[in-house]
Amino acid sequence: MKETNQYIQFFEAERKRIDAGSSVILNARRDEAVAAFARLGFPTQKVERYKYTEVAQAFAPNYGIQTRAALEQELSDDKVAALYGTLADVNADGVTALNTMLVQDLMVIHVTAGEKKEHPVQITNTLGAIAPLMQNRRMMIIAEAGAEVQIILNEKAEAGQNFLTTQVTEVFVGEGARVEFYDIEDTHERCHRFHQVFANVAAGGHLTHTVFTLAGGVTRNQTDVRLMGEGADVQLLGCAITSGSQHVDNNTLIDHVAQACTSRELYKYVVDQQSTGAFAGKVLVREGAQQTDSQERNANLVCTEEARMWTQPMLEIYADDVKCSHGSTVGQLNNDALFYMSQRGIGPVEAHTLLKQAFASEVLNEVPLEALRQRLAVQVEKRFRSCENCKLCKK
Repeated sequence: MKETNQYIQFFEAERKRIDAGSSVILNARRDEAVAAFARLGFPTQKVERYKYTEVAQAFAPNYGIQTRAALEQELSDDKVAALYGTLADVNADGVTALNTMLVQDLMVIHVTAGEKKEHPVQITNTLGAIAPLMQNRRMMIIAEAGAEVQIILNEKAEAGQNFLTTQVTEVFVGEGARVEFYDIEDTHERCHRFHQVFANVAAGGHLTHTVFTLAGGVTRNQTDVRLMGEGADVQLLGCAITSGSQHVDNNTLIDHVAQACTSRELYKYVVDQQSTGAFAGKVLVREGAQQTDSQERNANLVCTEEARMWTQPMLEIYADDVKCSHGSTVGQLNNDALFYMSQRGIGPVEAHTLLKQAFASEVLNEVPLEALRQRLAVQVEKRFRSCENCKLCKK
């Protein structure tokens, strides 16, 4: 409760400043959020969806919280006002409630009916500060009927400081719309990041959500998708490369509400040194969601005896005309392949790097944007090749 109280006390002391620097759309949800956070507090590991991450510990240190004293421009959008907070339920999750209580920044990407964005929308957040800093952000992606948009979110951080970030993203995919959302984290070991994505996909709509965790400290990504209309489709992809004492936890829920919907899910981890990884993915097929087609797979490469990986793929089905599968694997580098490569003059360090790259390439190959796929391939290779000499884990 100590951590909960310190944030509530800060909010009560700074409420006027927070409201003055925020849109009325954000302010309208604060009272409900603070009441929910006071009741819920931070989730403990007894909560099923948080069993692999110690949330309160991540939020316990004192951080300076970034606030703005005055709003530069009021956001007046009836559609945004009507939709904000409708997917991210503050009464269901303490981290969501905290973000809603403190957030001042809202980014909205609104693509009107039939509009097709020719180029991807690229967003880069670079954390920098002279003292420990906490930042709370909000994003809304609204793609109306028939719209198409690709969004790339890059998360970076300057070295030498502790950072804590919460972000809540709400995604609304209209009928026949297509949204591709790529989330790339390349920070350092002193960063704690909590990103929650809540999405609704209407009939005939498609959502691709891809998460790449290349470097970080404590990372928890939560993705909840509801397939609300017939023929809705979602693809969830994830790749995590961990080393040092890094911790990456991906938790997903795909909720098949309507019939004839499709979901595909693939998450792969390369867990090295003393790092830990966790994946928990649940596919829920509701009564009446007949003709569901769902595939879920999690594959993991554990490179040392000290590294740890937890995996929990789940299916919960209440319909009888479905085609669903799920599975997970945890393994080590293939000794036969290493021997084969050594016989052909490939040294052990290079052999390990090539096998790790090959393992991660399955997720990379699923990225349809060629330029992004090539960029990520370079970043992944650089990450594997520099891990032995990287200083981030020694700070």
